Amino acid sequence: MTTVVQSSGGRRRGGRERTGVFALAGIIVALVVVYLALNTGSGSDSRGLLPYQALAASLPDTDQQIHDALRKGLLAAEGERSRISRWPEVSTLGLPADGYEWIRFDRGVVTNYFGTPRDPGQPAWLLEIQEPEPGTAPDPAPNDDEHHRLADGTTLHVYVWTHRLGGQVAAAFVPQPQNTGWIEVFSKVPNPVFAIRR
Repeated sequence: MTTVVQSSGGRRRGGRERTGVFALAGIIVALVVVYLALNTGSGSDSRGLLPYQALAASLPDTDQQIHDALRKGLLAAEGERSRISRWPEVSTLGLPADGYEWIRFDRGVVTNYFGTPRDPGQPAWLLEIQEPEPGTAPDPAPNDDEHHRLADGTTLHVYVWTHRLGGQVAAAFVPQPQNTGWIEVFSKVPNPVFAIRR
């Protein structure tokens, strides 16, 4: 003789789980809608930036000047890199020396030019240059704030970063700036199609 016992507890549990999933999905959708509404409604040019990114135009004037000087220094560094096949020393780049000490750090295919402020209340700055790994296919990205080409056609990924707590940041190679409070600074919103992170 076979006895079949049915319990309605499984249906209740399944209903609770389904309700929980729908509630969580509703919260996620609501957060996305709020985020999009805030970014769209702001009317600023910073739409499309990630939370750790900013436009140079949104920075104080002195920081904008440092950003511009870093971009010019980058062009000088690229010229030297093409000429001598290595990244030049800091002293040859014309980086902003007023109030900053600059050090170059190299790790693999990444070079950092790190600017430590003499006044601990000023921001620190980082010019990060990433060459392609040996043997990788050429990068098709167009030249922009993040992509530059050397004279031999090598595509570089270049980034300018700032850290508001400059006096609290130790001068060292920074492997993942976005994970340690650094803000990536752009002249204009980057093309999301070609954005590549290490």
